[in-house]
Amino acid sequence: MGFPILKLPVVALKVLVDQLNDVELVTVSLLSKKADWFLKVCGKKSVSFFDLESSMIRSLRKIRILELFILEINRRGELPRWYFELCCSVGSDQCVSISCNNFDVPIYFGALEDIEKFVGVRRNLKIGELIVPVVATREYRVEKIRIFWNTKTNGMIALMDYFKDTFNVPIKLLKFTGGDTKAIKRVVNHLNSTQTVVKNVRVESNIALSEDDFEWILKNVSATEKCSSYLEFSWNFTYNGKIRAKNIYIENGRWFTLRNLLSSNENEKISVHRSDFQRYELREFLRQWKIGKFPILKEVNLATNVSFMDVTSGLKKRLDKCEDIFGRQVVAFRGHGDSYGIVSPTRNNHRYNTGGRGIQATSWTFDVHDVAYPDQSGHGYFCMCVHNG
Repeated sequence: MGFPILKLPVVALKVLVDQLNDVELVTVSLLSKKADWFLKVCGKKSVSFFDLESSMIRSLRKIRILELFILEINRRGELPRWYFELCCSVGSDQCVSISCNNFDVPIYFGALEDIEKFVGVRRNLKIGELIVPVVATREYRVEKIRIFWNTKTNGMIALMDYFKDTFNVPIKLLKFTGGDTKAIKRVVNHLNSTQTVVKNVRVESNIALSEDDFEWILKNVSATEKCSSYLEFSWNFTYNGKIRAKNIYIENGRWFTLRNLLSSNENEKISVHRSDFQRYELREFLRQWKIGKFPILKEVNLATNVSFMDVTSGLKKRLDKCEDIFGRQVVAFRGHGDSYGIVSPTRNNHRYNTGGRGIQATSWTFDVHDVAYPDQSGHGYFCMCVHNG
């Protein structure tokens, strides 16, 4: 049974308030406007979840973090400057992870009809205008939070919409982790219809996703930053459309053919691994690049067994660009207008990223490989960085 602390005399209330720690003060403050007013009377002028130290927030259970966070943003009507991001997973188990500088809380979704199957800490939280039930369970010694809606997918969409419409939070990452076709199409169609910004898209490996579903994702999903696929398909799989993202990363790229490469003229970076591009295909790509068909391309990495010397033979060199900022020899050749491409003839621990500003050496941790290919043995990757003058 709770103790009615607000009915205490002010003197006794001040003594009690002085014994509360910061988290307890926030909890009392969020009970009601009257409770927050009493704290101010007792000398606690500014009490907020947003003012708690990071270490104190991280020490709390995730259900406690979520509860205090939702109550505080409902009270304030705004988010603190904690660099909030949403990471969403669509599969057999839908998930939205709320991440920021001070915490990371993954939220899963369940159907209301199944709520009695879960035993744990129960709360009711106000999401937008709705009060929804939440259950926090312990599964394999890990705390797992579930919000219950009429369907799992509708719950996921409602939470994404809440953060988009109320706080303008984009989706940092949209992951496809399972082959639930109905859920995939429902979520993607909703994101497109509401013009929700999705920065990165990733199709995970070892998931039960059909070729038709994968093709549908490539056609209908767009990313402002990067689209990655780790899924492996048979040699018979083909895709004839564009991939709508600034950067493309294909881990198992047997299906990514010359046709796909030549249609990727709206991408800044193209990385295709486990492919087998032939000399004539790479030469055709370079021919198209030289006549200006890839106006915004900055970097391309293509798996091949062809020596870079065979690929670039006969191309007009840019002798003034054949030495990098470290004095190492590179191969630079002319492109369209004042643009030029660079490949490195030796293995090293850097890739060259011009970024439209000239040659710069950077250690790429963005991809799996951190070695510039191809070497003179002709095994590895055709890597070219582009400077668009």
